Amino acid sequence: MQSLKPLEQKVDPAHTALVVVDMQRDYCCNGGILTRMGFDIAPVQALAPRLADFVDRARYAHVPVIHLKMAILPELRSPALAEHYRRAGLERPLDPSLSEFFEVVPQPGDIVIQKHRYSGFVSTYLERYLRANSVQTLVITGVATNVCVESTARDGFMRDYSIVIPREMTEGTTPEAKRWSLETLGHFFAEIVDSDDLMRCWEGRGAPARSQH
Repeated sequence: MQSLKPLEQKVDPAHTALVVVDMQRDYCCNGGILTRMGFDIAPVQALAPRLADFVDRARYAHVPVIHLKMAILPELRSPALAEHYRRAGLERPLDPSLSEFFEVVPQPGDIVIQKHRYSGFVSTYLERYLRANSVQTLVITGVATNVCVESTARDGFMRDYSIVIPREMTEGTTPEAKRWSLETLGHFFAEIVDSDDLMRCWEGRGAPARSQH
């Protein structure tokens, strides 16, 4: 097996944060925007329990966990965004219940950052938190790979953070969209890894072995 040492150094919990993107009912449940647009949410629903386990194990390894939470606020909707939402089929009635987290739920000590655009860096305090806590590497997970995960990863890399994406801990609007998004990210913005390899880097720092149930 190839040495994990370079990855282990990159994802040292002393300077790494785990970012969970938009694990909310709007993107994971029937009646949310993805099903309204005709996308199959079965892969996203299958992601939820394995990502919840992954996040739990990261906490044991003392990796800070940041949950990004998309909030659709009418007063922050620009004319360009409103026009795009109408044209692309993203316009829908405001339903606060759809903004709630789905299965991957913040725990005491986690950070929750509300965002209003695809990228977690746009008009949020994410970067201020990262700088204040000497974070150098972001492990980015969640949904959708080709939308908010990719937007956050690109912006993070442009701000000089190392970006690591465990391929099994994200899902796209379609399997093909996920595949192409990860290929682009891997070439230009991020290191794409197996989640088992990433967890092996953390197990010696307190993360338990994978649950067998």
